[in-house]
Amino acid sequence: MARPNTALRDWLTVATADQARQLAKAAKTSVPQLRHIASGRRKASAALAQRLVHASQQFNLVMRLDQRELCEACGKCPYAGLVAK
Repeated sequence: MARPNTALRDWLTVATADQARQLAKAAKTSVPQLRHIASGRRKASAALAQRLVHASQQFNLVMRLDQRELCEACGKCPYAGLVAK
């Protein structure tokens, strides 16, 4: 089992269903997949982690997603923190 992502989990608990759908659509995934990543049931791929970070920035969400926390491989990469703003 992967490590839970507390930022995503906390946001999903207060987000409306429509907000969760919008984030999932922008990241090209599904709300159940987001919930699985948030709970630690599944790991995010590097590509999905990057899409989630960009989507969360696009919507100016209160949460700050970090690609290195979403994906184990990104956590080991020195370039993962260099997300374009």
